[in-house]
Amino acid sequence: MRRLNHLQRVLAILIVIVLGIGTCMIGLRQQALSNMGYSAWTYIQYGLIEYPITSLANVFNDVANLWHQQDDNEYLKQELAEQKSYKTLYEEESNKNEELEKLLDVKNSNSSMKMISCSVIRRSSETWNQSITISAGSSQGVKVGMLVQSSEGMIGLVTKTQVNTSTVELLTSENLVNDIAVKVSLQDGSTVEGVIQSYDPDRNEYSMSLFNNDATVTSGQAVATSGQGGNYPSGIFVGTVTEVERDDSSIISTVYVKPVSNMQSFKYVMVVGNGDAS
Repeated sequence: MRRLNHLQRVLAILIVIVLGIGTCMIGLRQQALSNMGYSAWTYIQYGLIEYPITSLANVFNDVANLWHQQDDNEYLKQELAEQKSYKTLYEEESNKNEELEKLLDVKNSNSSMKMISCSVIRRSSETWNQSITISAGSSQGVKVGMLVQSSEGMIGLVTKTQVNTSTVELLTSENLVNDIAVKVSLQDGSTVEGVIQSYDPDRNEYSMSLFNNDATVTSGQAVATSGQGGNYPSGIFVGTVTEVERDDSSIISTVYVKPVSNMQSFKYVMVVGNGDAS
């Protein structure tokens, strides 16, 4: 047998290499086509079956969650409204209790006075600063001219009585006829007397004149009843001095007094007069 020369051997080796590479390429191509076929079927199955079903299920879940969330929001709104209502009622009852406790303290500390506890049953918006109606009258011992005070101090005078109710003219009324006899506690422990003459609605303060215009009266000093001008005792707090006006001769002409703090808001009062406690 004839032996292959060098060139033939090289060609034979090249042919074997080319055939080997070709065989590998064919195998890889078939595997790739198989993978492509598998991927295409997966995409078709996912796009036409699985994805629509999953999307529809997600839509139903979202709608259900939204419905439950709306119910939860309505429930929370209702709870919040009820809590606000409960808070308002609690604050109102707390204020009432505090007011009653203060009035009880006032009554216990003034056992020598005639004191009748009652409530405000009418305070019209049209005459808010003029008068009120209270739940005690002549059958409870209320008389015209008796003093009426809230838990903070004096707020008016009884001007009319019925059997079980009375009309009280407030100190802030423009129709108050009687001057209220008062005294101012000075820094040296003495007092100077005067009268509450009227109420200034522009300043929201009482206008007071003194019997001794040379007295040393300054802002912040307490004003109380003197017991000299009516059927009520002395020492009932009326207000606090805010300003002192003097004339050209440095004589006091007018003293302005700030009313008690709860003048605009009170539900319970005490009718006070001279005599034994009632």
